[in-house]
Amino acid sequence: MPEMAGARLRPIERVVMRLHDEGCSLADIGKKVGKKPGTVTRIMRMTEYKQDGLPDQTATDHTLRPVERVVLKLRDKGETYSQIGNRLARSGRRIQFIEGLAEFKQSG
Repeated sequence: MPEMAGARLRPIERVVMRLHDEGCSLADIGKKVGKKPGTVTRIMRMTEYKQDGLPDQTATDHTLRPVERVVLKLRDKGETYSQIGNRLARSGRRIQFIEGLAEFKQSG
């Protein structure tokens, strides 16, 4: 895991990725961090999006929450609200709300 990407990760994300890199199974990682294997999978997916590199920050990006940046990035890639909702364990309607809020923040 690149050092720069690790700087943006939450502590649990760093632990999950370290355990995964060490070859632990999802079930073992879940036991060690107190999460279900499905939750560990979601944490790993979110970590992958963070490591893919978010677009360079603009003057307004500092106001966006990480989930807002991820939603905007995935929408730009053409994913539907439902697809993003499944990835982030939220409803498609909630993803649509998050996108609207992020766009509002960027416009102001």
